[in-house]
Amino acid sequence: MGLSLAEVRSKGWKVLVKELGYSGATKFILLYNAGKGNYVEEKKELFKGTSVEDIVAGIKGQKGKKVKE
Repeated sequence: MGLSLAEVRSKGWKVLVKELGYSGATKFILLYNAGKGNYVEEKKELFKGTSVEDIVAGIKGQKGKKVKE
């Protein structure tokens, strides 16, 4: 039959990350995604109680990790 939309999305994301890295893949997706909602409010809730240092440490912890296939 073919891939479901969820499978296409998952495989597509993995290929983008493999070729472009997380940052590049995210930038690519943002080019085609108008977005919705209120990011400012979502960001406040998402990062509530988290310091900038914690966020940076989390990002650095992901550097060099390979995407599972």
